[in-house]
Amino acid sequence: MKAIIVSGGSAPSRKLIEEEIDEDSILICADGGANCLYEYKIIPDYLIGDFDSIDKDVLTFFKSKECSIDTYPRAKDFTDTEIAVEKSLALKADKIVMLGCTGTRVDHVLANLGMLLKCSRSGVKAYIKDEHNTIELLCKTTTIKGYPGETFSLHAYCNVVKNLNIIGARYKLSNYDLALGDARTVSNEFIQEEARIVFDSGMLLCMHSKD
Repeated sequence: MKAIIVSGGSAPSRKLIEEEIDEDSILICADGGANCLYEYKIIPDYLIGDFDSIDKDVLTFFKSKECSIDTYPRAKDFTDTEIAVEKSLALKADKIVMLGCTGTRVDHVLANLGMLLKCSRSGVKAYIKDEHNTIELLCKTTTIKGYPGETFSLHAYCNVVKNLNIIGARYKLSNYDLALGDARTVSNEFIQEEARIVFDSGMLLCMHSKD
């Protein structure tokens, strides 16, 4: 089962949301993410948060619908997005797609990247998506997919990624130890529909970008 989370960052388009929804998915809305769902006339399965950023009329509307609502205090030790991730894991999702998780609040963007790690530690594959980017955490050798000319970047999400190789991309790399903060693997390019990312240990943030 796939869980789709809509959070209160930059609002995803209706198209992006509808591309992710299928008959087996569940839709979980974190607080202010409900504002765009209201605009699109999409009813989530769950609405979660402290509701400090949702419009009052929107909250009233969803309370009248068949939508499970979980209210949390504003003073808490976790973000609304993290609550939504925990709900997804509790519901036994095997894939989580996080929308509305990028935007102007860089502190929240960084926290949301951490949710990729939380999901990985629970054995669940997770993605952050917006109109221009798909972000995932790679913890083992992986084949990534895209179209020729599209951009992808890799960032170490640990002290060092050992013996990194990039195969089948514009800029190849062989047996390189990629340290945290090393920008060598930014803005690579697909030259075919697959690129192979091979490494011995560590974790990589992979950002697939489309301008």
